[in-house]
Amino acid sequence: MSISRLAIREAIAEETGLGVVLVPTVIGTTTTVLAPGDVGPLSSQRFPRGSPMLFTTLGGHTGGVEVSFVTTFDPVTGTVTFSPGTSELVAVSDRVEIWSPALSKVERVNEAIDRALDRHCKHWVPIPVTLVPDGDCGDSGVTLWGTASNCTATKVNMPWPSTIGQRYLFVNNSAANGYQPSAAMACQAGDVWRIDVTVYLATAGTASLVVYDNTNAAAISLNGDGGSYTGTGWKRLANTVTIPPGCETITVRLGAAGAADDTYWTSVIAHPLKQHRFPLPARCTEKRLARLLVRHGEEVEDFRFREYGWGWQKDATGVGVAVQLPDPASATNPPYIEELRGYEALATDAATTDCPDELAVKASIYQVYKPLARGKSSIETKSGYMAPSDIKLAMLDALRDMKGVQHLSADDRTVW
Repeated sequence: MSISRLAIREAIAEETGLGVVLVPTVIGTTTTVLAPGDVGPLSSQRFPRGSPMLFTTLGGHTGGVEVSFVTTFDPVTGTVTFSPGTSELVAVSDRVEIWSPALSKVERVNEAIDRALDRHCKHWVPIPVTLVPDGDCGDSGVTLWGTASNCTATKVNMPWPSTIGQRYLFVNNSAANGYQPSAAMACQAGDVWRIDVTVYLATAGTASLVVYDNTNAAAISLNGDGGSYTGTGWKRLANTVTIPPGCETITVRLGAAGAADDTYWTSVIAHPLKQHRFPLPARCTEKRLARLLVRHGEEVEDFRFREYGWGWQKDATGVGVAVQLPDPASATNPPYIEELRGYEALATDAATTDCPDELAVKASIYQVYKPLARGKSSIETKSGYMAPSDIKLAMLDALRDMKGVQHLSADDRTVW
């Protein structure tokens, strides 16, 4: 269940006829010669002047290089002349895409794919209830976190089936004992806090979890799994801490011991054991929140989610949405709330999405047709010309096809 932007775009070309994917036999700086089997009995108008072109594998540029636009096409020789020329064409590409001039440039197709993934392709993502700002790592950046030390922190996606959240905090050490701290959280001396985090190491290393007393400038003792994990793969670190005298704020520091250790973090849960009310991330709206769940299982491989039960509620506040629990959050089984969320945009042709393949393609086709349906001119496709009325019908057909593969019922939770 993973499809690349290149594969989605090529499927759009095939199903709509708005683009073609061809195999060139010779490439120059201003011309490319198509294979005889691709040319066939085409007319000289098959690829009109201004048709955008994209060479999808060329000189190591695996993400695709939009090189130019068609100037002329000679069906006798299969030669496509394009302008402006380029010096990058040094080897035969394994693919060249030529799209309808109605799309102006290939980037319009990529933009349609991203709109489709965000607006029409939804999945349910569990958000841990926590006092750590961005504790679910759902924000695309790290602006809600503190200042990194001896590391670089970014947000990344990880492919299914390693999916616990939608994004992960990637801590890339540049020196020993690097860490990314959370934002400071207010606390009261004597309170007992729950600290529960999930970490992944792709290669052997030592992950490090520290709860830091900002007031007294000292680490706080962890009771439970501790703050260190040496190995590879997923690991849950579940602890409690007692807030020491004089402590007013704490931070959670996520990092690693080795200078070259890389760690991935998600579900960063921290709160007093007596906590009933939890603010949710600012992006959350009541309409996109569903069931409250409880996570069971000691190890990541055993994680499973069950419904919380009765008595909880979500409230809109002056600063966002909050979850109110009838009892304090469990000290062993953390609660999560489901959020309906779109899929991530795809930055390169090689980038992939976990969105079901058919939905990603159908929704993208709808988004390609939608702006074209507002036009007043006919456009040429692989099958012939489409009048404005035909384009509108194609858009409606694409909308129907997309609706036919969308599954957003209350019982369908396809991605965790």
